[in-house]
Order: sequence, then C-alpha cells, then structure tokens
Amino acid sequence: MGTSEIVPVVVYTAPGCPHSRAAVEDLRRRGVRFREIDVTASAEALERVLELTWERRLPVIADHERITIGWRGESSTFEALGIETG
Repeated sequence: MGTSEIVPVVVYTAPGCPHSRAAVEDLRRRGVRFREIDVTASAEALERVLELTWERRLPVIADHERITIGWRGESSTFEALGIETG
C-alpha cells in the first residue's frame, strides 16, 4: 500500500494573477516544496479559499500553521481577475 507524500505548503493561484505568479516563482527559486492549486479549475478549490480566508484575493498560501493572503504585501482581487463566486 503506497502513501501519499505530504506537501507542507499549498498555494492557491489563478492564471493572470501577477502576485500568484511571483509567489510561485519565489517558492520554486527557494526550493520550497508546495502544491499549486488553480482556483479557476474547480469550484471546490474556489470554495476552499473562501472557507480558509473569507477573502476574495489571491494568492492564498496555506501551511500547517497559518494562512497568508497576498505575496509581499500585494494581492489581486477576484473581481480584477474575472473570477465569479456565484
């Protein structure tokens, strides 16, 4: 029986979000293991972001201790990215 690899950091992103792109690039450059989830790819991912943050901004970075909204003080709104939440 195989085991799933636990990735300590999850980054919720969207295409066209410059702050999401910057966060992902920085994490890769620093060698941080993470899983990227595109919130435009599934309703469940978008719902999860809203559950975690009650915010409508990206990127959202979650680890086992905290949730961070934005990257280096910057974030993109769902409205600016054309993401509708119903």
